[in-house]
Amino acid sequence: MLVFSSCLFAFVLCLRASSASDDSWNAEIPKSVVGLSGSCVVIPCKFNYPSDGKIHKEFTGIWYKDASDVIYHKETSKIISKFKGRTTLLGDLHHKNCTLKINSLHHSDAGSYMFRIEINDFNKATFLKNIVSISVKDLPEQPTIAVKEELMSQREVTATCIVSHSCSSDPPRLTWSHKGTLTSNSQPQDHGQWRLTSSLIFTPSREDHNKPLNCSAEFSTGKKVTSTKTLKVKYPPYNVNVKSNFSVKENTSVELNCSCDSNPPASFQWISLNGSVLAKGPTYKLNQVSRYTEAIFCTANNTEGKNSSSPQRINVLYPPEIKNESSCKSEPFSAIVCVCIVDSNPPSEVKWLGPSTTFPSSSIEQNGFLTIFTLQGWLGFPNAVQCAASNSEGNSVITIQVHYHGMIIYIAVATAAVLVTLVIISVCVAKRYCKRQKTNDIYTNYQDDPRVNMNWRCDDKHLSWERDEDEPIYANT
Repeated sequence: MLVFSSCLFAFVLCLRASSASDDSWNAEIPKSVVGLSGSCVVIPCKFNYPSDGKIHKEFTGIWYKDASDVIYHKETSKIISKFKGRTTLLGDLHHKNCTLKINSLHHSDAGSYMFRIEINDFNKATFLKNIVSISVKDLPEQPTIAVKEELMSQREVTATCIVSHSCSSDPPRLTWSHKGTLTSNSQPQDHGQWRLTSSLIFTPSREDHNKPLNCSAEFSTGKKVTSTKTLKVKYPPYNVNVKSNFSVKENTSVELNCSCDSNPPASFQWISLNGSVLAKGPTYKLNQVSRYTEAIFCTANNTEGKNSSSPQRINVLYPPEIKNESSCKSEPFSAIVCVCIVDSNPPSEVKWLGPSTTFPSSSIEQNGFLTIFTLQGWLGFPNAVQCAASNSEGNSVITIQVHYHGMIIYIAVATAAVLVTLVIISVCVAKRYCKRQKTNDIYTNYQDDPRVNMNWRCDDKHLSWERDEDEPIYANT
């Protein structure tokens, strides 16, 4: 009986709604709406009713699920239990807006929904021809990122991220992986969907090339989805670098390689210090390099700009070469000073060879590939010394004549004469002192003896002591 009454009621409502003019009783409701599980869904709804020239103030809007279950009513006691507290009428019935919001969407909420309007002291109608179907999904749609295919380094660009959702009152939150200026807006779409757009204004750099640009949408349910776009950034050559063998022996060949970081790829040229173009391409080969080979540099060029390496000097290894400027000389009132100038790579070690011994250098001064070895001190009076230089590539020896200053010879002779004189004087003084000491000892011993009476006689040739009996006890003849 209850089923029959419900069917009869629906039949009568249908007749009454259809009996009215289509231009009078109608509604605009989408045929289908998709909602995210756990989120909300909004069913857009507009209705119309025939005008009777009166102003109606009391409206009652009712939403049904499956044509029988009341899911929304202003009298909450009439709402079935599983929808209580979950439905809200967003629209204003006085303005013919019947938009419905369902919160905390469940999979069991999937089904058909219809709207009924009751106008006090006028009429009522159920819009059976405007049934909307709600479907529930577990995963949100992926955001869509839009950005230029090719970006220019240091030029501002705008990227957009778009995501669809069904809950206009609680939209997802969009975030970017790149810093920049953000703007956003939300617009309604068909079938109860909304489109949220976030715009990111940023300035890309070369570090952004081939790096991912991420846009993430986080929903109120805690679900999060992310989309990625790989950035392609054009930038001029950077970090132009020349590489070669660590060291090259003189008179051998060497190959240089030029590289850089750039997009698009760069072309290369090899330039001398005077600006002449030596070769083109990333590789340059030099034959029979020498210690005099000049430094060169590499330039890299692409559509975005140009850059160059620092001047590259080849590390050429060669044996010692002792310069003719090496010399030895003496200075007045000072020792001999010898200087040995050695050109070599790597730097050399030097030994000083005298007539009978080896001397260490007093000081070493490095000036590029030239090394100045200095020997200073009293070496005697050699006519020449030798400077012997050696490194990993070979060795070299040179004999350096010692040039004495004229004054130093005179000083040496005078010094020798003075020394000889001092030696002679010292010997004589020592001898006289010894003799006198002996005489004093004898005199002292005998004059104090009462048994002895002595007479002292001295002349230019003789010195003697005699007793009274004229018997000498000491004589120096």
